[in-house]
Amino acid sequence: MLTQCIAGSPLTDSRPLAEFVETVFGSLPRVDQRRWADVYLRGLLSTPGRKTMKRLARQVSCEASAAQALQQFITSSPWAWSEPRAVLARAAARRLPERAWVAGTIVSEKRGRRSVGVHRRFVPELGATVNCQVGVGLFLASENEAIPVDWRLVLDTAWSGDAALRRQARIPDAVGSGSAWEQALEMAETADALPCLERVPLVVDLTATGDVARFTSSLAGAGREFLVRVRPDQPVLEVAHSVASSRDVSSPTSDFPISTAQRLIEEGGAGQRRVSEVQFADGMGQVRLRSVLVHLPGVQDVAHGAGIPAHRLVALNSADGRTPPQYWISALRRRSVGDVLSLVRRQQVVQSTLRVLRDDFGLTDFEGRSFPGWHHHTTMVSAAYTYSLLSPRTAVRLSA
Repeated sequence: MLTQCIAGSPLTDSRPLAEFVETVFGSLPRVDQRRWADVYLRGLLSTPGRKTMKRLARQVSCEASAAQALQQFITSSPWAWSEPRAVLARAAARRLPERAWVAGTIVSEKRGRRSVGVHRRFVPELGATVNCQVGVGLFLASENEAIPVDWRLVLDTAWSGDAALRRQARIPDAVGSGSAWEQALEMAETADALPCLERVPLVVDLTATGDVARFTSSLAGAGREFLVRVRPDQPVLEVAHSVASSRDVSSPTSDFPISTAQRLIEEGGAGQRRVSEVQFADGMGQVRLRSVLVHLPGVQDVAHGAGIPAHRLVALNSADGRTPPQYWISALRRRSVGDVLSLVRRQQVVQSTLRVLRDDFGLTDFEGRSFPGWHHHTTMVSAAYTYSLLSPRTAVRLSA
């Protein structure tokens, strides 16, 4: 039976965690690096409240210089985070046989402007423009669990184009600016290189961006299955009835005007539509799913959508109409309604996991100014959370 180690509780047995650290961080070349990885991980797992260097050190070490050593290990020590993340991804793949990639965004408000990647942006969840860091995580998710296996820091043009800022933050030359969806796509492409995770479906919430057409075009061009949440006012173009009934919908024509996701669903469409009612396995009640084949205007400059891939627009809400619909663009046309609902559920699981990572594991507590430091911290948080999900024995075996 699997047990869970809760952040904020004392660690009673140090040997299993030491084995886990050796497995996940065995690629770190120096003994002292692996030692401080162990200390940092213990601190994340056992320190209540905010995870500052001083609090972590005070919780798990008697050395007077421990806080300084942890600071050096995270912000300055030259160790690559890619291999520990790959180990965690392999562990997640074995634990979660029915899986999908889900991208999630985490916003960390900052008071100053010196933390790496800090910029001002409007955050819909807060309803305000704030000073913040924006990170994007890639999670391997089932219907019940989500494990973070990769991270990207969103840099605006001020950070990507200022040589002095880049040098001070130690941002590699190969790292440029990019939106959250571009970061998610890059991580998914990198994850495809792992032998056990080729072509896993990707789920992304794009309600905070208007660049849905470019994102879905990139995914469709790569032949990847995806499910993308969009805003109600997302422009769409309904596929003609004759084309919707045929096998070839990649180069269709349409006699219908450009509409929005909400309007097309509410009006029912002039072509084929399907209304289904199903029940979530976790007892969330009856849900109504309505769908229609659409194109996304703007992918190519071709009149009436010619040459644009067809996707399925899905509207999902409670059968009694008490909750507003969620709108999704799907490239899962040969999957069942249950598959779509399962992937939506995984996105909800990732949102819950992000809150746990923030509140219990210190995901947004990093105050350093270095780009490698941010990646080191998020890697350690991922490892701590993964350890909390797995029994120690299973954790070592899965990542071997």
